Amino acid sequence: MKVLVTIQGRHPYSFGDKSVLPPVMDFCLNTISDPDPYILSFEQFLIQCMVMVKCVLECKEYKLNLTGRVMDESVITIDQMKKNISNAVGGVLTSLLPSDRIIHLCNVLIRRYFVLTASDLEELYQNPESFHHEQDMVQWTEKLRPCAEALYIVLFENHSQLLGPVVVSILQEAMNACPTSVTEITPGLLLKDAAFGAAAYVYYELSNYLSFKDWFNGALSLELSNDHPNMCVIHRKVALILGQWVSEIKADTKRAVYCSLIRLLQDKNLSVKLAACRSLCLHVEDANFSEQDFVDLLPICFDSCFKLVEEVQEFDSKVQVLNLISVLIGHVHEIIPFANKLVQFFQKVWEEASGESLLQIQLLIALRNFVVELGYQSPTCYNVLLPILRGGIDINSPDILNLLEDGMLLWEATLSHAPAMEPRLQAYFPCLVEIMERSFDHLQVAVNIMEDYIILGGTEFLRMHASSVAKVLDLIVGNVNDRGLLSTLPVIDILVQCFPAEVPPLISSTLQWKR
Repeated sequence: MKVLVTIQGRHPYSFGDKSVLPPVMDFCLNTISDPDPYILSFEQFLIQCMVMVKCVLECKEYKLNLTGRVMDESVITIDQMKKNISNAVGGVLTSLLPSDRIIHLCNVLIRRYFVLTASDLEELYQNPESFHHEQDMVQWTEKLRPCAEALYIVLFENHSQLLGPVVVSILQEAMNACPTSVTEITPGLLLKDAAFGAAAYVYYELSNYLSFKDWFNGALSLELSNDHPNMCVIHRKVALILGQWVSEIKADTKRAVYCSLIRLLQDKNLSVKLAACRSLCLHVEDANFSEQDFVDLLPICFDSCFKLVEEVQEFDSKVQVLNLISVLIGHVHEIIPFANKLVQFFQKVWEEASGESLLQIQLLIALRNFVVELGYQSPTCYNVLLPILRGGIDINSPDILNLLEDGMLLWEATLSHAPAMEPRLQAYFPCLVEIMERSFDHLQVAVNIMEDYIILGGTEFLRMHASSVAKVLDLIVGNVNDRGLLSTLPVIDILVQCFPAEVPPLISSTLQWKR
């Protein structure tokens, strides 16, 4: 089956022949919908059958082509042959997938393949953090449930009008069969979990058939009132739904959703907390985020994040939580009351992140947002900020290739929001020479940094770093293209205007450079 999947991907038109595609598709659909007992134990074969169906359903070469051709054209071109095959395959797929078969396949995917297995549940309880990241990061072709979910999404996208009412019906059936008071892991509870997942994955189409407000008020919010440990199964999916449906949540429901996510962020199970963490990011980054409805939740949100960073063990979890903190700082403007706690948090994370460049990058991004929000009060965090900044722009650091871009952006933000030049900050300027000697990958940011130093540092800056300024300008003007040169001219202009007597002799070689 794997060979057939590869052939279909590389030679879709040849594979579309009536003697190949119909029997293969029919076999795969039958295997998925009604597998023999021995097939069920051969998971990889089932996965490949699902991969085949998914690839065929989303294959652009098989989409019906409505363009015509020139009348009385005697020669059939290659393109016309391809169009003929596409149209023929479209007809074959229509005959292979009548409405009743599509509905049956949708039911099978949700009711059989979406349901958590005993090993899934054991992992969820014993290693919730690993379970969260496995569900989040695993390749969809590697495990049966992620593969079924990927097939379901494509099937729904192709037949949303047919399947929308079907999914809503399964969801309603599952909720009716398993009230919110249930605490045992029953087949009904697992079906409800599967139905919640099905509704979460296709939110962009299902919103035409399901009112989020009614669903949230009548069911989802009630699920959170049951805090039995077994409810982590459902709570995790509620957290997923609240994030996926963010674009469908109206103003009158936002506050309640924010409160629910904060509550889930304090759940006893780490997989629920991490799911809530991701969904909160989606809400805070949403264009219609209501800061007014969220601002009084900031204290408990920050405290929950600080606590969660201490609880989690895996590197990816720490990155995810730090990302939420960074997003909060960048979008919610009432952060000054939390400045001291955030500074302590940043220092601790940086110390623990040695050698973990992705975590360090996320911290540099969070610090940049923090400095921007503090504005001219940013010197209050310099004791922590400046050593971290130095680590992000030190070309001798083993992680500098990963850290330099975000380190320079933090450097620029620190200078542009500084009320006055700080001696320690002034001492960092030679690092810019070292960076420019290495590459011009971050030229525009480097130019902005130079401008900030000139304006903020004034005469004292020029006295201390005149030779470094001249060296940087010679490096740039002598090696960059015309576009790079144009971005550098404003710096030269500012220098000459600020120091008309001192600068022209200093940069005479730069001014005389000929191309």
